[in-house]
Amino acid sequence: MDLTKGVPKGMVTVLIADDHPMVREGVAGLLTRHQIRVVGLAANGRQALEMYMELRPDVMLLDLRLPDQSGFEVLRAVLKTDPEARILILTSSQGDASIYKAIHLGARGYLLKGIDGATLAAQVRHVAAGGRSLSEESVGKLTRYIGAEKLSGRELEVLGLVSQGKRNKEIADLLIVSEDTVKMHLKHIFRKLHANDRTQAVVIAIQQGLLEA
Repeated sequence: MDLTKGVPKGMVTVLIADDHPMVREGVAGLLTRHQIRVVGLAANGRQALEMYMELRPDVMLLDLRLPDQSGFEVLRAVLKTDPEARILILTSSQGDASIYKAIHLGARGYLLKGIDGATLAAQVRHVAAGGRSLSEESVGKLTRYIGAEKLSGRELEVLGLVSQGKRNKEIADLLIVSEDTVKMHLKHIFRKLHANDRTQAVVIAIQQGLLEA
């Protein structure tokens, strides 16, 4: 069934992609009450892409955490097929790196779950009209991330293994490097993240969206 049929001219249409049924239905209810037509509800990344291609909504509201693939992958896939797609991230992920990555990949905005219905509806309309939407908090985090010294790919790899509970010797064996090299990477990681130890470094990295919890 084509849910876009019968949509009054000028009414904004939205596709919601989120793996939690209560979130999907709750957000749909909020938008409907503000005269925005929800044309589709997707529970995973595959559905989100298929439904976007079929329905071509004015805006896609996309969560970053989906069961089959990340929201970033969906973002890439949709924009590859439709570079003009207006995708607005609506997520609980507050990491600096997540915000940067989403905007860098082409998202039109980044909002956090918990936003009130009137504000969400206003931001959806703003994005549908060609605008961009970033909360004040997201702007601050984005600015901070851009100005911060970044972890290298190898440092992220080391930190990922640390988060799995690997010790220096295990990490060295897995990466085929010396323990001294691992210690050097950890020293750089601690400095860049302003962390005092391994545990704090992992916690900070998760908070910033550099690692998955």
